[in-house]
Amino acid sequence: MPKNSITKFCHSQTGSNERNACMKTNTTPFVARSGILAYSGFLMLSILFYKERTAFLDISYHLFCLLRDGDYAIQNDRFVAAITQTFPLTGARLGWSLQHIAMAYSAGFALLYAGAFFVILKGLKNERMALAFLLFNVLMTTHTFYWMQSELPQGAVMLFIFMAMLDNALGDENPNEMYGLLAGILLFVISFAHPLLLFAMLYGFLFMGLSHPEKWRSVVASALAFMFFYGVKRAFFKTGYDTQAMEEVQRFLEGNGVNYWQLKSVKNFWSYLFHDYYFLLIALVIMTAFYVNRRRWAKLLLMYVFTMGYAALVNINYPNGAEQFYLENQYLLLAVFIGSPIAIDFWPEVSLRRYTMPLLMLSVLLGLTRVYFQHHTYTTRLNWLRTTMANTADLPNKKLVIPAASVPHDTLLMTWGSAYEFWLLSTIEQGESRSIIIEETMGEFDWAMPNGKAFITKWGAYDYAKLDARYFIFKDEMPYVKKR
Repeated sequence: MPKNSITKFCHSQTGSNERNACMKTNTTPFVARSGILAYSGFLMLSILFYKERTAFLDISYHLFCLLRDGDYAIQNDRFVAAITQTFPLTGARLGWSLQHIAMAYSAGFALLYAGAFFVILKGLKNERMALAFLLFNVLMTTHTFYWMQSELPQGAVMLFIFMAMLDNALGDENPNEMYGLLAGILLFVISFAHPLLLFAMLYGFLFMGLSHPEKWRSVVASALAFMFFYGVKRAFFKTGYDTQAMEEVQRFLEGNGVNYWQLKSVKNFWSYLFHDYYFLLIALVIMTAFYVNRRRWAKLLLMYVFTMGYAALVNINYPNGAEQFYLENQYLLLAVFIGSPIAIDFWPEVSLRRYTMPLLMLSVLLGLTRVYFQHHTYTTRLNWLRTTMANTADLPNKKLVIPAASVPHDTLLMTWGSAYEFWLLSTIEQGESRSIIIEETMGEFDWAMPNGKAFITKWGAYDYAKLDARYFIFKDEMPYVKKR
């Protein structure tokens, strides 16, 4: 009879008492129900707030590129994004409206994460890794629900699937024949997805090595394969963005001579922990007590070294802080370093199900509630865009360049995507595309303003005639003017 992941793990324990306690309860149905609740909630929220998610910086830019070219818009060789970009591209090729394309793009991310969860739980039959992935999605996600396009969480999807496969292979005397091929493909994709995933992969390999000490050669072989792909990426597909990120890592490792605890980013981080990421702290306390009780000092040290070291890395890279949605995207890996031990070691071994099961359900519900109530930040942005369009709707010339000094930066957070955001929101809500852009540098767009038949964006001006008329409904052919 095939053994599921719980059975494999329990038989790996050294003492009979540990094995018996581990096997008391089959919790897979409860984990499945928790996943259904979480991902159904994320899907509903992604549809409810699809405008907040798509008329926001990078995603509005990506949608512009996808619909302008009718092809994928992969940046910095991070082709893991092709999965989610398939949703809007399919909609465009089927002739959907811009509203439904934007909605599909937003929903696509929730469907990706839900699909990965059930692939791990039902396909790979690895409950522990499915739970680890679920915790990755709910322990910290708040602002990154609205800034959804980052390749880091998309790459983490592949990371968890790979780790589930590796975990299964290490616990099986006869691993699946396809394991090597599929593992190689996943490692290749992860190595290109986001440079910071390097830390999550190293943590995963070390954690697996400690969990399967008798199979450490296999773990090392997998780690070397990943480092090979990562080295190829760094050597032959280097991008300016990734190079800058890794230079920040090197600067951190060399030391900056700064008072770490006085950094604004550190003070902000503590505020984020207690205001938004409180379940991460609870999980850290639980795992500390658990590892101390079990005298698993190596895993306790591993968890703290990666958690504290990685948090310091992010904070030192941004000493003056940054927008929370941007930093949260990088902090997300803390949920790997703390959430994975909860799922892999704590969950299968403890017998206090009357406490752990409600705690898991509570973490899911609070995660969804936290995301819901954060929407006001991003709805406020949309309302400013709407108000600006309404206040300028009757002007003789509605094609505007707005100086950055005259806009509320606390509301908009960032302004570089303004042209794409105005285009997307106006086309969906008004059936006509507006050409409005915020100039961050005085005179930034003076070179293109006289062209009445072009759409000015941060990265260039595009002739109306070359844009798909279904999604770019520009009717105003007057030159741009500056709004004072």
